[in-house]
Amino acid sequence: MNNRSVERGKEQIENVIMNFPNLVGEVDLTAFMDEEQIHRIKDAGQYFDKLKELICGGGERGLSMPFHSMSGNFEFRKSELTVWAGYKGHGKSMLASQILEHLMDAHGQKVFIISPEFPPHRVLHRMLLQSVGNVFEGMDENSPKFSLLRQWVDVAKEQLWIYDQQSSLKPQDIPALCRFAIERLGVQHILIDSLMKCGISPDDYGRQKRLVDDIQQIAHRSEAHIHLIAHLRKGNSDSEIGGLHDVKGASEIADLAENVIVVWRNKNKELNGVENEPDAVVKVEAQRNANGWIGKSPLIFDKQTFTFKDWTIGC
Repeated sequence: MNNRSVERGKEQIENVIMNFPNLVGEVDLTAFMDEEQIHRIKDAGQYFDKLKELICGGGERGLSMPFHSMSGNFEFRKSELTVWAGYKGHGKSMLASQILEHLMDAHGQKVFIISPEFPPHRVLHRMLLQSVGNVFEGMDENSPKFSLLRQWVDVAKEQLWIYDQQSSLKPQDIPALCRFAIERLGVQHILIDSLMKCGISPDDYGRQKRLVDDIQQIAHRSEAHIHLIAHLRKGNSDSEIGGLHDVKGASEIADLAENVIVVWRNKNKELNGVENEPDAVVKVEAQRNANGWIGKSPLIFDKQTFTFKDWTIGC
């Protein structure tokens, strides 16, 4: 197959993805800008059913990551906020994308992505490869493999929406978009990628805190799980795994969230060919509910499909 055919195949893939029907473009968010404050006071007896669910083990169950090492230790529960933190270029957006694709594929979840940093078709292309693998290498428009692309889009268009804007948003747009996606689209998971693209100055800690508080309240008042990408302070080096207190910006970013997950990439292995070490580490730094487990899991990374997998010694 010549290079011209391969290039035509790549263009065909991008054309199909660019015509993805679930791009949210010009939407009137006026009705979703302000949320009515309702003060609820109830007696203890009205929470009997919720207490029964907790005691019987059903109330706090969520959806797990696709890693055996995390099984039984961490789950994405309804009505929570998870902060994904990491140094620049360490794969936090990529891993969050893989998790959302897994939740769509394995659990039928509906997802909304707000990602001004990346063009929508690039976001979709990454999720496509994470779903079906690198089966399109050398494909042209006449290849039978092309049907896999159409099949994936036909399924994803019922589960996945993307906000189509590649510029910084206004802070007040984020909560409005979240309310719109939950109320009008019925989504169960929202990814905001990233905090630095939400139109807030890096040193405006008060506004950062208000935004995180706003989106967390939206999660609490709905059954949606909201994922927020944040950066870590790099300091002199990114060779050490960062932690909860290294999240760049207001301290409340990590303090308010129910869950804080740090993604770290082993650049020493990449640069120096070190053996018997993982490619990356995902570390749960905070988990407020369920059993409160914190810990880390070593991973390997497949560059062809942008996917992380469990690591064992000798991989």
